Amino acid sequence: MEINQNYTPTLLRITNPADKKTFDALIDDKKIMFFHDEIYGQLQELIKSEHPAVKIKKEDYAALIDQHLAGTDIRDYGVWVYYPWSLRMVHLLDEAEFVEVRTNRNRYKITREEQNALREKKIGIVGLSVGQSIALTLAMERTCGELRLADFDTAELSNLNRIRTGVQNLGVNKAIIAAREILEIDPFIKVRLYMDGLQEDNMNHFFTANGKLDLFIEVCDGLDIKIESRYKAKEFGIPVVMDTNDRGMLDVERFDLEPDRPVLHGLTEGLDPKSIRGLSNEDKVPYILRMIGADTISTRMKASMLEVEQSINTWPQLASSVTLGGALTTDVCRRILLDQYHESGRYYIDLEDLVKDEKIVHTEKEVKEVNPYLPIERSDIKAQVDQYFQNKEGSAFGVTESQLNRLIDAAIIAPSAGNNQPWKWFYSHNVLFLFHDKFQSWSWGDYYEMGSHLSLGGALENVHIQAQALGLNDHIELFPVKDRPMMIAAIRFSASNEEVTADAVELAKYIYIRNTNRKLAERTVLGSDFYHRMENVVHQIDHVNLHYTEDELALAELADIIAECDKVRLLNQMGHEEFFHEIRWNKEEAGKTKNGVEIDAVDITPSEKAGFRVAQDWNAVKLLAQWDKGNAFKKMSLDGIKCASGIVVLSVPEFTHEALIEAGRAAQKAWIFACQQHVAVHPMLSTAFFFNRLMHGKGKELPAHVADKLSLLRQRFLKVFALEDVNAGNPVQKEVFLMKVSIAPDADSTSLRKDKTELFDWE
Repeated sequence: MEINQNYTPTLLRITNPADKKTFDALIDDKKIMFFHDEIYGQLQELIKSEHPAVKIKKEDYAALIDQHLAGTDIRDYGVWVYYPWSLRMVHLLDEAEFVEVRTNRNRYKITREEQNALREKKIGIVGLSVGQSIALTLAMERTCGELRLADFDTAELSNLNRIRTGVQNLGVNKAIIAAREILEIDPFIKVRLYMDGLQEDNMNHFFTANGKLDLFIEVCDGLDIKIESRYKAKEFGIPVVMDTNDRGMLDVERFDLEPDRPVLHGLTEGLDPKSIRGLSNEDKVPYILRMIGADTISTRMKASMLEVEQSINTWPQLASSVTLGGALTTDVCRRILLDQYHESGRYYIDLEDLVKDEKIVHTEKEVKEVNPYLPIERSDIKAQVDQYFQNKEGSAFGVTESQLNRLIDAAIIAPSAGNNQPWKWFYSHNVLFLFHDKFQSWSWGDYYEMGSHLSLGGALENVHIQAQALGLNDHIELFPVKDRPMMIAAIRFSASNEEVTADAVELAKYIYIRNTNRKLAERTVLGSDFYHRMENVVHQIDHVNLHYTEDELALAELADIIAECDKVRLLNQMGHEEFFHEIRWNKEEAGKTKNGVEIDAVDITPSEKAGFRVAQDWNAVKLLAQWDKGNAFKKMSLDGIKCASGIVVLSVPEFTHEALIEAGRAAQKAWIFACQQHVAVHPMLSTAFFFNRLMHGKGKELPAHVADKLSLLRQRFLKVFALEDVNAGNPVQKEVFLMKVSIAPDADSTSLRKDKTELFDWE
């Protein structure tokens, strides 16, 4: 059966013959199911309101009412209102007396003169979810004489958590639902509906038909309309009020007093409304955050926004917040219309902050990173270098200043975890020393300094490649001074007896071309020959093995394993802190620090970038961890591996710092080889980092449920890469480095490096 869309009551004054005929016809046609005749009680209230200083006795009302009726039959007095959607006929006082009695208890918060002034006001509302509470509160307080309501949407069951209506109205337009309830409260308020919503072709009519609006309330989900309607309000000089039902945030723009005021306080500057029309809820997030402020929304709203189109369809709204918004908006609108409030701005009535339980004891231990190291000083380096030379005889071959500079340039361009650049280089007595600056590399996630030693190995490999291109042999001595683990290597050089080859020179160029490429593209199969050639390159370093897969089912399994490990990192407080410590939000920030990873270098959507902004708040992410949610943190990894040609794993037989350095050298060789083949490389480190913390660190500082989860993930991982397949006669291997290889567009940028003067010194 077609849904009844009627929202206009019929007002019948049965002293009028035509109205009496209609009244009788409704009865005869059995179109009235319920009669409500409480006119006597309304007359009592009217008489009482006219004599507030008199204590009228109950038995006196009959005579006073007869006197007021002046011979008119009480049945004919006032107006009968027929509500066709509910088949009800209600007997009421006529408009002037009805309004007088209904607003009597507003006095003197609203004076009679003010109430009369408000009767002439016209208010428009777009969006009748949050807007329903506002419209009803405006109507109950009679803050206006006319309401224009715009919404194209119909009520759904999930709306009933905040829209005050019954299940019988499912499928009914939200504007109709609001109009019916308003007119059941007060049939004399003028209500005009725009059931196609507010659109470009009806916007002028909405704002100006039968007199310009006095005030506009915008509470819609359509971002294009949110912006376009404000420009229209600004054009006509109409004040705009918005409620967000989060933290009691209320926004006011007084275009009537400030005609040049920027729309939404300038937060929409440069946004083309047409370009954001029709976006999904997830894609709306960055624009919503821009408009309402990512830093100002509540913790639970932040957590909820990270779950949009993951475990929920859209951001949540609560009846309590929506109801509060109705009160706040109505209060401000009344004061604007009565010329009692003249400001523009954004205000918060945050109940969780205002009404706090000070006795709640937060038992969860807050964990903060405390770096146990200080930056390595020149005096420390010099003391260790002196100690090194105490046990060495003979002089080393000296390189030229030009050669030294080229060697150092190659060394400091090496990759490092989070681009933390954990090295200090020192040249003394013709020996080049590599020191580990643990202040730069220390992190909770870097168990056993695994990542930093891989990075240091990559830097050593760059020196080796550059030395060959300069006609030099490099002789690397690892950990040359006992009990001095910060001195990673001493490198002596000698002149090569062999002529420098074109291949060596060409290879050195790729030190600077190599980069992390996170770009996404269609999957391209590289073929086994590529991996076998890469394996040959890796095997130039002793005891480092390469494993790979390009099988689609295996890649799908690895995608979930890697994504789950990334999720584990972000749902851990210290892992979360370190991740965001690495992020640089723009080029200016990256240019200042010259370390970390610029967010724009990561191939993510504006929605995902906005999500990371929200996810900066650990308190919001902590909620996701408590709720066992946070799958949005998997999305980037899952998307990345969908386009992977293959996943490459490097392993070593022993988990030692020496082995990790050698693995870092091998990883750099493999990376540069891939770059030569125009193959993109994206290291995916959290999996190996967590697995080694689990296996070699016995799950140190991991909650038991996280350790159990990682244990299951590693079992799945070993079904793809048989690193512990001793039955096949293979030695047990330890995975230390994972990287995705793919065919992808060139990366837009490379991470910046610190100035050479910060990383290198010499005598």
